[in-house]
Amino acid sequence: MRDAAEIISILKEFYSISGFRVSIHDLECNEIYAYPPMLSDFCRKMQLSEGIKSKCLQTDRKAFEKVRKGEGVYMYKCHCGLYEAVAPIYHYGILSGFLMMGQIRDTEPGTLEYINKRLEETVSDSAAARKCAESVKAIESRLIPSYVDIMKMVAEHITATGKINYCGEDLAELIKKYINRNFSSKISLSVLSEKFGCSSSTAMKHFKAEYGITIADYINDVRLKNAEKMLSDSRIPVKQIAADCGFSDQNYFSRQFSRKYGVSPTEYRNMVSVQ
Repeated sequence: MRDAAEIISILKEFYSISGFRVSIHDLECNEIYAYPPMLSDFCRKMQLSEGIKSKCLQTDRKAFEKVRKGEGVYMYKCHCGLYEAVAPIYHYGILSGFLMMGQIRDTEPGTLEYINKRLEETVSDSAAARKCAESVKAIESRLIPSYVDIMKMVAEHITATGKINYCGEDLAELIKKYINRNFSSKISLSVLSEKFGCSSSTAMKHFKAEYGITIADYINDVRLKNAEKMLSDSRIPVKQIAADCGFSDQNYFSRQFSRKYGVSPTEYRNMVSVQ
């Protein structure tokens, strides 16, 4: 989608200037967009330990919560000794997400040794651990606030362009309305997460909690109900009805229709025609 491509382009530009990984998270702290897409090699290796991964998530959530409470841009050191920062993103004055940058170290004496020691908790090869620790982007401490200021401007730019929508408690309802209007188009969790600025897991959780049905099942149900109506009210060929209702495969459509109504689409049409 266009907005997604534009957002990734913005993040990529920041990365090209800073060399810092930068990501956008929804209100539940789930990552939506990032550049580079993967965590740094250091963080990936550290998070091989479930205990360390849990601490990383806790640290991040504490940072998001500080920003949520209106403390503005928040810069901190994670429990592994790396600098990270979080900035708010708004949609018409309402908090709609977070911009995060980080996974960098300073050049102060002892910093490299500290993160190397932490890495040795998960990497048994000391030489490999040292090489990985040295690969972490290093910046003089005095320069880090300047990069944070640039990140803040990026967050303000994303806010100004309105590319991250606020959905909040209305997320499930908005997804439902979108499906009802666009059931004939290709709809996936990735499409919905990009449309509403949330992660797939957030979209699924909100929808299931509100309506007691999965998004995939709801999409299928809406498509079948519209197909049933078209079979009753028109003489449009079954193949065309399947396509018009968002089914790219007629055989799959027929199987789904038979499962729901107990008869094939053609048999259903013949039944309602007799009546």
